[in-house]
Amino acid sequence: MADDIDDLLDEVEKSLAKPKEKPKAYKTSTKIDDLTDLLEDFEPPLEPVVAEKTVGPDTSTQASISNKKCYPLYLGGTSLPVGMSTGVTVRACNQLRCLECDCAVITFEGFQWSDNTDYLFLRNNYPVAARLRARLNPLRGTRAYTCQCKQRSVNAATQLPADSEMKWVCGKH
Repeated sequence: MADDIDDLLDEVEKSLAKPKEKPKAYKTSTKIDDLTDLLEDFEPPLEPVVAEKTVGPDTSTQASISNKKCYPLYLGGTSLPVGMSTGVTVRACNQLRCLECDCAVITFEGFQWSDNTDYLFLRNNYPVAARLRARLNPLRGTRAYTCQCKQRSVNAATQLPADSEMKWVCGKH
């Protein structure tokens, strides 16, 4: 039995006498390597992308109109295309912002506002479209516009003058 204890003590001494291993340098696991490979597949190309010129009456590039505003500013029904309005092309602006409530103007195609739509309803339900639809009536050819404080239904091209009660401006295209 004494021999067994001596053998056990010798084993303990040998295990303690071994030099400690240095911590290994950080090694990425195969999972991280695989994830990195997948992400590299989805990264955008490094070459700059050049916008192509459009063919037709509007020959400006998309990049050149990215910071321009509509002038004059138009609202319109569904028959009027949406986009940037210029002196030559009449389009309903789809980037409207309200200066009074500082909210984006949202539109509903083929609807008009009911007569009992008021400021409080808009204030409480904007921007949730499902709740706003409670006061919308379907009407072909009409587009319903709203911000958090005002609403308007339009079925034909309507120029929005700067001095009107609607403090809506183009928020740049």
